[in-house]
Amino acid sequence: MEFGQRIKEIRIKKKFTLEELAKRTKVSASFLSQIERGIVYPSVESLKRIAIALHVKLDYLFKEEKVPRKTIVKRDKRERFFLKDSNALVEILTSSGIEVLMEPLVFTLEPKGHTGKQLSMHEGEEFGLVLEGKIKVQIGKEAYTLEQGDSISFDSMLPHKFRNIGNGKAKVLWVVFSPRRIM
Repeated sequence: MEFGQRIKEIRIKKKFTLEELAKRTKVSASFLSQIERGIVYPSVESLKRIAIALHVKLDYLFKEEKVPRKTIVKRDKRERFFLKDSNALVEILTSSGIEVLMEPLVFTLEPKGHTGKQLSMHEGEEFGLVLEGKIKVQIGKEAYTLEQGDSISFDSMLPHKFRNIGNGKAKVLWVVFSPRRIM
């Protein structure tokens, strides 16, 4: 199943109209319809907005299997991907699920590694704990330097990103909380 069909399946299951999903994602209903029909392919930012609005993890849009509500992920079985442009390894600490409230990740950033050049913002809250190294977190126009053992939490609607400012690797536990809406 194509991810556009998957988005439509989840949207219908959640009883959202295209207009409701458009309002939640700030993506036009006509563009969403084209995505669902496989006519156009959305940007990563649009996909993130759609996933958050549907209360699913991004990778769930690409998978067909159902995952139990309780999962254990062994260290050697974690999903991992390397963001070459960001010089960062991302480890997903949970399995995909349709009713996700939080997505815990571990970022391992090489020196000068980052989470993206652009500031990100979306519904929810975020929490970060520096496991090793030194990072700079930018939230809006403010910047915060965090070292091993330091933590931060904030409203995800505030534009944000972080980067490694140390000479060695930085390892950060990062948790994204998405709101669940009962309609």
